[in-house]
Amino acid sequence: MNENINIIDLISEKHIVLRREVEDRWAEHEEEDISHTEALLLAKIDMGKISIAEIARQANISRQAMFKCAKKLETRGYLIFVTNEQGNRYTELTPKGNDFCKRSQELKEALENQIVDVLGKEQVKMLKELLNKNWIE
Repeated sequence: MNENINIIDLISEKHIVLRREVEDRWAEHEEEDISHTEALLLAKIDMGKISIAEIARQANISRQAMFKCAKKLETRGYLIFVTNEQGNRYTELTPKGNDFCKRSQELKEALENQIVDVLGKEQVKMLKELLNKNWIE
């Protein structure tokens, strides 16, 4: 291991490798391609009511780009736009969207199990604890 590598670069590199692995595994088993941004949008919606603007802010992309992504997913049958009694518009997953999130979670759990096999259960637990800490004040 290169001890001189910056922790930010190391974390970024691992994130890219893991993200690519998830996308490759998805592509191997599924008929329909889902982009990273589309997967992020569906996962955020699956977590609960959240605005497209907030998801865009968290993903560091424009509201317009995220809205375009949401409209594309609506056309493909993954989500719908709903207006509540107060006139606020939000998105909900369709059964197809729920199925995607379930299968995506299963894929990520299988990948995590492989990581546990390599690093060990305690090391993965410690890694999760470290990654969940607030590093910058």
